[in-house]
Amino acid sequence: MNRTRYIPAIVMLTSGFVVSIVTFINKYSLRGALETIFFTMLGFLILGYIIKFIVNKFIILPMLKEAEEEASEEINEELENEESEEELKASV
Repeated sequence: MNRTRYIPAIVMLTSGFVVSIVTFINKYSLRGALETIFFTMLGFLILGYIIKFIVNKFIILPMLKEAEEEASEEINEELENEESEEELKASV
């Protein structure tokens, strides 16, 4: 889950950067620029958390489940191999 930890911050900071440039180019007053940047960053922070939730739910979790299944299959195969080797040694 650490891969998705920084998604909300990246989305929020990127939107803040873009909006601050737009407010500077359009010559907003200081108060208007700060309000616009604040509410935009707040909205995009919430959007970032939604994106993080979606990525974790539909991309990361299925990948982890597949990796767990593969690991358990490998462990089962190793155990079966060890059991068959012990049976061969016992029969000799």
